[in-house]
Amino acid sequence: MLSLRCLLMSLTGKSSLDGEEIIRVSNLSVGYSGHPILERVSFAVKKGQIVTILGTSGCGKSTLLRCLTGLLEPMDGKVFIFDVDVWDMNFPKEIRTRMGVLFQAGGLLGSFSVFDNVAFPLRESTNWPESWIRDMVYLKLEMVGLADFAHYMPSELSGGMKKRAGLA
Repeated sequence: MLSLRCLLMSLTGKSSLDGEEIIRVSNLSVGYSGHPILERVSFAVKKGQIVTILGTSGCGKSTLLRCLTGLLEPMDGKVFIFDVDVWDMNFPKEIRTRMGVLFQAGGLLGSFSVFDNVAFPLRESTNWPESWIRDMVYLKLEMVGLADFAHYMPSELSGGMKKRAGLA
């Protein structure tokens, strides 16, 4: 079993901030095939707080993020987003569809243009007309400074640009 040597820390240097909790993890234990990776992890993130998860390869950073986004069910414990249990069958779809994880490589599909990478989840999770999707994609790309690169392929982008495209 790997021990959790990840460090959860507030970049503000404060132990708590005024404001509501947006994320609360309570006694979370998670693993694969019955083998625990994380055991009894508890923490809270308040509105306005910036948190980073640091640790060596294999310590459970991605596993924790998968639990937070509802992609991996915990062995024990609870994850609450806005005081709603992520594993509650009534967890609002509108919250779940606004959650995601941006990994170091940016997560772009190499055979899709930047535009199509950003449009893909909108096409899959909404019934929006293509004109709305196009407008939303350009709005998102404008927000990250990549509107002029919409028709580039991921291989034509720098590492930082790939990250921004993944964020869009």
